[in-house]
This record gives sequence, C-alpha cells and structure tokens, in this order.
Amino acid sequence: MTTLRGILLGAGAATALAAPAMAAGTAEDARLTALEQQLQAVQRQLADMRAQQAPAPAPAPVAAPVPATREDYASLKKRLDEQPRVSLANGRLTVASRDGAFSFSLRSLVQFDAGYFAQGRGPAGVDLNSGTNFRRAQVGFTGKAWRDWSYNFTYDFGGNGVEKNGYVYTASLQYDFKPFAVRLGAFAPYAGIDDSTGSGDLIFLERASVADIARGIAGAPGREGIEFSAHGDRYLLSVAFTGNKSTESAYDEQQAVVSRAAFLAVDGDNLKWLLDVDMTHVFRFADTAPGAASLPSVSLGNGPELAVDKFKTVNTGAIGADGLTEWGVETAAQSGRFYGQGGYFHFSVDRSTALPSPDFSGWYGLAAFSLTGEPRRYDAGKASFAGLKPEHPLGKDGLGAWEVAARYSSVDLGYMPILTPAAGGVPGGQQNVWSLGLNWYPTAGLRFMLDYSNLQVNHAEAPGNDISSSGIGLRSQIAF
Repeated sequence: MTTLRGILLGAGAATALAAPAMAAGTAEDARLTALEQQLQAVQRQLADMRAQQAPAPAPAPVAAPVPATREDYASLKKRLDEQPRVSLANGRLTVASRDGAFSFSLRSLVQFDAGYFAQGRGPAGVDLNSGTNFRRAQVGFTGKAWRDWSYNFTYDFGGNGVEKNGYVYTASLQYDFKPFAVRLGAFAPYAGIDDSTGSGDLIFLERASVADIARGIAGAPGREGIEFSAHGDRYLLSVAFTGNKSTESAYDEQQAVVSRAAFLAVDGDNLKWLLDVDMTHVFRFADTAPGAASLPSVSLGNGPELAVDKFKTVNTGAIGADGLTEWGVETAAQSGRFYGQGGYFHFSVDRSTALPSPDFSGWYGLAAFSLTGEPRRYDAGKASFAGLKPEHPLGKDGLGAWEVAARYSSVDLGYMPILTPAAGGVPGGQQNVWSLGLNWYPTAGLRFMLDYSNLQVNHAEAPGNDISSSGIGLRSQIAF
C-alpha cells in the first residue's frame, strides 16, 4: 500500500509540475500565429502598392495612314456637290446645287394701285374711273438646269384697270452659249429701253404711252415666239419672231419680227450713256374669222398713264391692214444721282385697201434725281437701268432711298383727221401728259410711288371729243 501510495503521490506531483509548462507553450503558439497573420497582411499591402506603381503597358503600334486615291477625292467631291445650298437673299427663296448647275427660285411681284381722276373736259360717256386695283399680282419660279439652260414661269393675276383670273405672263426656256442665247415660249422680247426696264423698276406707275404702244404691237409679256440674242457688258443684239399673246386666240396667228440693238457708249465710274434702236415689222395680222371672211386689222391706242382705268384716251380704232412697221430710237444716261431717258417712235401702217396708208409718231423725255444719293443701276442683261438700292434701309441706320422725277410724253394717233374714215382719215387724237413722281424705297424689295399727272387729249377735227384731267396715283409694291 505504501508503495502504491508513493507512486500515486509521485505521479500527481509530476502532473502538477507539467501543467504550467504546457500552458506556457500554448500561449506562445498563439502569439506566433498572430505575428504570421500580420506579416502576411503587410506582404499583401506591399504587393498592392507595387502593382499600382507599375508602368502602363506600351500602346499598340499605330498603323501608317493609307494615301487617298483619286477615286476617293472624286467620291468626296460628288457627295459635296450633291448637297444643295439654300438662301433667302432679299427675301427670295433659292435652292441651288453646290456646283451651280441647277437652281430653283421663287419670285413674286405685287403692285396695288389707288388712283383719283379730277376730270375736266370730256365727251358724254367718258368718265375716267377713280378707284383701286392690283396692277400686277405675279407669282412664279425661275432657275437653271444643266448649267446652260434657264427657265422662267410666271403667272399674273393682276391687270390694267381690272383684276384677272390669271394668265401666263412668262413661260420660257432659254439656252445660253455665251455670248449668245436662244429663248423659246411666251415672254417679252427685247423692244427698247423703256420696254426692257422691269415692271418693278419703272420710274413712274406706267411706261410712256408711245413706248407702251410700240411694245404692244408684237411684243410685251406673254408673247409667244422664239428669240435669238447676243449679250455683252456693253451691248445687246436681239431678233425675235413672234405670234399672238398667250391670252389671245385666232384662226391664223399674227406673224412679226421684233429686233433691238443697244450699246453702252460710255461706261465710266461717274457716267454711263446708253444708245438704243429698235424695229418691229408685222408681216400679217391675225385672222379673226375663218377663211375669206377674215379681215385682218390693227388698232393702236393707250390710256391716261394711270392704270386704274382701262379706257383708251387715244385710239385709232380698227384699221384694215396687211402689215405695220415700227421703229424707235432711245437713249439713257446716268451720272451720280442724276438720270435721264428719252425716245422717239414712228409707226407706218400698210393698209389692205386702196385708201392711203397712215403713219403716227410720238416721243417722251424724263429726268430723275436721287435725293439720298443712290444711283440707278445699269443692268447689262437687259441693257436698261434698274431702280435704287437703299444704302441706309429704314429701321437699320436710315430712312431708305428717295427719288423725284418728271416726265413729258406725247403721242399723235391722228392721220388727216379732217377726212372721214371712209376717205382714209384716222381721228385717233393727240395725247400729251405731264407727270411728276416721288418714289420711296424703304428697303430692298419694298417700294411706294406717288404720281401726279396732267392729261390733255386733243381732236382737231372734233373738239367736242377733247379730254382733260388731272390724276393722282399711289402704288404699294413688294417684290422678291
């Protein structure tokens, strides 16, 4: 028992002595494990820092550019040329190809007139109308096609003394092979300076009576025909073969030739002087009835140079005729703010009967002065002068352009008036008109005109048919 007790006591003592040592070993292992974990964490942080500081990978090499070929340039140019250009210059909408081969422009001219006549003498039944009307109400389009072709289509809903339902004012196609041109369709052939001045550029409300009569024989807007012309900076030559107007109908149309030659004799910075001659010859007048029943005739006449009234204050009446020849000479000069223009016209009728053939004549002269200094501009394409272009438009930095003008016109449509018509006399009357005008161009495209005119019509054979009147006319105009 003693031995067993000793053994047990010795084992207990050994266990008691070993317990602290084991506890100490366990704590030391824990500390070592924690240190290893901290070391691993620091190593990971260092690796991350090295990764962030590492240089970026070198970029991939850029391929050398491929040189553009001629086909590439041609393709690019083709794409650019196909892009249209759109503009609104002076209010006119224009669409054009970039190479200029094609273009399309809308155009319009609207003139609203108001007039008053203070009539003096006059036969019974002649009462000049005071009132208003749309002298011109045009809308249309113009442009180019395939570079060398140009076209113009304009419809007009206005009229002389009465508005109309609309008619073809211009419908033409032109081929240009400079300096020459060929025009075909319905148009106004070149027939003088006053004739070729655009309707929107006239100095007075109407053209001088004698010039208006001359252009109306075989020209004027809507005249169907073909024209050959040559244009230069200082000259214009033209000849046209014409028939009826687009508004007229006949069994056999009129046949005529209209010609003109214009030359800018002086073309200086401060002076331009234009010389002009024209001639019209009618080979045959239109038949008004079929076959032998037709009796071709011509009638020359004009109104009081204020178109709110369509009455013809001078008129030859119908004259049986086989043909007619008209010729005229005109001149125009511009020097600074001064402008002058004048012309003389002569008409010879070839009667279709044994009666003597009559002739008639007339002339006009005008002068204009720009109060604000802008000159009238020479238009080489028409060999005429256009209106003022305000240098200081209203609403921007000025009051627009202002112009004053005076004109005297005379036409004698009487031929041996003391004879009866059966004996060959033509009591057409002689008309003289004094006119004063004030024109205001507030801005490009807008215009206001105020005219005063004094009308005297005399009939040597019948004083009771004489007419006298004073007239005032006002026009409001927009054009683009």
